[in-house]
Amino acid sequence: MCFPFCRSARARPTASPIWRWGGIFTANMTGNAVLATVFTRPGYETVLAGALTAIGAFALALAAGFRMTRARGNDASLVALIASALCLAAVALWWWFGPHTGLAVFGLITLSAAAMALQTVAAKRDGVPHGATTTYATGDADGPCRRHRRWQGTMEQPALAGVAGLACGCLLAVGIALYWPAATPLLPLVSTTASIGLIRRRRAG
Repeated sequence: MCFPFCRSARARPTASPIWRWGGIFTANMTGNAVLATVFTRPGYETVLAGALTAIGAFALALAAGFRMTRARGNDASLVALIASALCLAAVALWWWFGPHTGLAVFGLITLSAAAMALQTVAAKRDGVPHGATTTYATGDADGPCRRHRRWQGTMEQPALAGVAGLACGCLLAVGIALYWPAATPLLPLVSTTASIGLIRRRRAG
């Protein structure tokens, strides 16, 4: 249940940087690796700095997340999601009250990339079934396509839910950014908080 929420939470950091952060992705490190090599792009130095900042923040948060959840047992995914929500809350506060220009942008990129890395930790610690992830739509689509002749019901549902969650989240993020810009950082925060609530409810029930 919480899987589509996690995937939709990643949509806003995937979509918003196109307008606000110079095209830097905070949920797509493959895209950043590509951006870092396109040296013919205008303003390449700034793009390179932003891409490397996102990759570095993602990698460090990923390592820290796995380390801090190592001995948490069944609470590992919950701890990672709470840490992600705190990062997203910091992004929202910065978005509303902080500067969006100059070096400040790198702070937003760092916090957002860290939040996305921690969601990856949560998915891995929670044992999301059958190879589905919250970060890799291509991989999520691969399994069902390869197995389309022998549909296995519940095996395919998590992967397809992830693809659908990302698409719906991106559409919602673009609509919010266009018509209610101040609410832009709320989508990932609300989605992540909903995931935390679903996990708590599952554990309680």
